[in-house]
Amino acid sequence: MRDQLRIAVFTIVEGATLVIWLALARGATNTGSMIAALAVLVVGFTIEHILAYNVIHNRGLFEITGAPIGKKSVVSLIESGIWALWLLLADVNAIVAAVVLTGLLVLEHTLSDNVFKGRDIFSKLLDARTIGFSLIEAVGAGIWLALADSNMAVVGIVILVVASFIEHTLAVALARKQTARI
Repeated sequence: MRDQLRIAVFTIVEGATLVIWLALARGATNTGSMIAALAVLVVGFTIEHILAYNVIHNRGLFEITGAPIGKKSVVSLIESGIWALWLLLADVNAIVAAVVLTGLLVLEHTLSDNVFKGRDIFSKLLDARTIGFSLIEAVGAGIWLALADSNMAVVGIVILVVASFIEHTLAVALARKQTARI
């Protein structure tokens, strides 16, 4: 139960980050406002990743000392680019956007898992064990966006957060597994 509550905290951070980013990105009227929207993603994802690291390693939820802030910031930058690309593609074709988001989240989740396990960030680029939860997150995001665009934003946000909570629960379990030696 304790883990679920702690996972819920960083899931809410991610959900809030994505919702604020989408509102800012959709309302952006100039380069400065687009940069501000991306900054929300980078900062929010970095906070989320540090909280997730602390949950995975059974540390105090808000403990900063010893957390791999630099590596998690790099992962956050990559993830921010992925979500920005997804939004651009979603305006053209939602299906293509979902497929691209899923594939790129597999990459991002693998990089993130590398850091969670204390490895070099780019030591492994693709881990098939991240496919399922990357797909869950991408489907949740696609439904969220569709509902947000049809004035059912609250329902969409609930779906996004539930999908993210499932994804985070599976990601925490994966990160806690020892890597098999080949």
